[in-house]
Amino acid sequence: MQVKELAKKPIGILKHSTMSDVIKKLLENHISRLVVLDSGNPVGIISQKDVGFFLFNDSTKYGLDKIPLSSIMNDIEYVDGSTTVEKCAKTLIDKKISSLCVKENSQLGIFTKTDLATYYSKNYSKKHKVVDFMTHDYISTHNATPLFKVVRKMLEHRISRIITKSQNEQPAGILSFKDLFRISLELGNEEDDEGFTLSDQIRRGFLSEKGFGSISLAKDVMSKEILTVKFSDDLENACKIMLNNNVSGLAVIDGNGGVTGMISKTDVIRALSSMN
Repeated sequence: MQVKELAKKPIGILKHSTMSDVIKKLLENHISRLVVLDSGNPVGIISQKDVGFFLFNDSTKYGLDKIPLSSIMNDIEYVDGSTTVEKCAKTLIDKKISSLCVKENSQLGIFTKTDLATYYSKNYSKKHKVVDFMTHDYISTHNATPLFKVVRKMLEHRISRIITKSQNEQPAGILSFKDLFRISLELGNEEDDEGFTLSDQIRRGFLSEKGFGSISLAKDVMSKEILTVKFSDDLENACKIMLNNNVSGLAVIDGNGGVTGMISKTDVIRALSSMN
């Protein structure tokens, strides 16, 4: 199949928008990236992961409604519409990116890992097992860990979600940038005595060993439902679970019911790339 058949009209955001605008639009539309527009023309792309790493690494004192999205947007990666889906999967893996754009007759289309995972689930049934492409080494934390330590670990390992475990080492939930974004927005409309929005305070507080980042624990913020799949399941089944629940990764359970790794949409794209 040619990739132009998968491409969809992207949801855009104006270049002069702020980080607060970006986060709201990502959450409201349940998407992971936006195409940045200037006078109607696509000039860049910004993803949930870009936003997360910037917010929790950046030292500016400005609140979310004062930080321009143009400061962290990335260039758009284009591909010819006649390129096969499998070859595009390889491009995503080689360039370590999550989306590609197609321009056909002046119309812009975008496809993401989600679109390619959908394609895989429809075309490669009974081709691979979860164990063939799962990631055996995964990062986790305990649900009683102070939030500032959790966020630091996520930044250190360049991950946008982390599994949380109970005291007996059983999976308890998952914490992602989405969870942290929601907190920022919930408090972002108030102002402190200095006139800066609390979105700035809470953002810096995530990494602080005093105050919010120390008092709040992973279990206070995490999503308590963690979706799983068996390591012996067909990879197609893992795709369907991720797609039906709008998540990017699943915990993989071994024969004894313990977590033995993770399977993500990126792993599915690696499987698709191997068919090129």
